[in-house]
Amino acid sequence: MTVATQPTTRSRPRLSPVATGRAPSDESCRVEIVENPIHRHDPGLAAAVEEQLHRILGDESLGSVAVRFRVCRDEDDEFRFICKVENPPRVDTDVGVPWRWWSPLLETAEQFAAALEEGLRVRRRRLRGDVM
Repeated sequence: MTVATQPTTRSRPRLSPVATGRAPSDESCRVEIVENPIHRHDPGLAAAVEEQLHRILGDESLGSVAVRFRVCRDEDDEFRFICKVENPPRVDTDVGVPWRWWSPLLETAEQFAAALEEGLRVRRRRLRGDVM
């Protein structure tokens, strides 16, 4: 399969705390959406994907994460997207294990949610030391 990433313009990063039901000082995850060109192609899908992102990461203890989306076309010239979530290590936080996750090529918010949840399950198993 040939995937061509369309050129993207850099948008202003949006830093948004994930609502956790705890006091703001107790937030376990802050999401910075650095780029989301899905908005230019399908605003409804972009909003749904961002909603899933916040819902899923709300209970994770990741600290700050940077999220980038890319728009692609598959071999049949169909619209698809990919996502990269990065949680780089920082000295000013107690989040000790950095995490990076790349999604597969996706077309729906539901596929995105399933892939992100699986990525987090794999992360949790690795942190516990479970053999894969």
